[in-house]
Amino acid sequence: IKRIMAHEFDNPTLALVRDLFIFACFTALSFVDMKELTTDEIVEVNGEKWILSKRHKTNVPFQVKLLDIPLQIIERYKYLSEDRLVFGKINYWTMCKQLKKVMAECGIEKQISYHCARHTFGTLALSKGMPIESVSRVLGHTNIVTTQIYAKITTQKLDNDLTMFGNKLNASFGNVTP
Repeated sequence: IKRIMAHEFDNPTLALVRDLFIFACFTALSFVDMKELTTDEIVEVNGEKWILSKRHKTNVPFQVKLLDIPLQIIERYKYLSEDRLVFGKINYWTMCKQLKKVMAECGIEKQISYHCARHTFGTLALSKGMPIESVSRVLGHTNIVTTQIYAKITTQKLDNDLTMFGNKLNASFGNVTP
């Protein structure tokens, strides 16, 4: 994701496609939820902007706080907003075709779709310590088992968790030897 974010595009269309992919990585929105996102669904809660909506696919409510990068992307493409749609009228197939070009220009050979952004969110959130219940809520899953399958726990996450557990045990037991 860093490589994609850091790449400078000469083509403004490719920059938009990249930015919408990054937006999805930071919000866990599916393409259709991003396409249908309206200004009415962006609300202020305790001085912070949140997306409060329902998943198009399941009609399950979800909520996600808009972090700095997604807020910057919304601001950058404000001029596209049309009929209360945050990103105006965007076409899935056109965007998917352009996303292949984005990845190629960034030197990424793997097949990447907009749906991969949801996986990216889940994996990053878990690896950075977000509880699976929170990840599940942001993703709009009704069953945590879906989230467990969806956002596979990385070796790095396990390593971090076990190191933290070990540190807590050491703090509790100190230099006690059996």
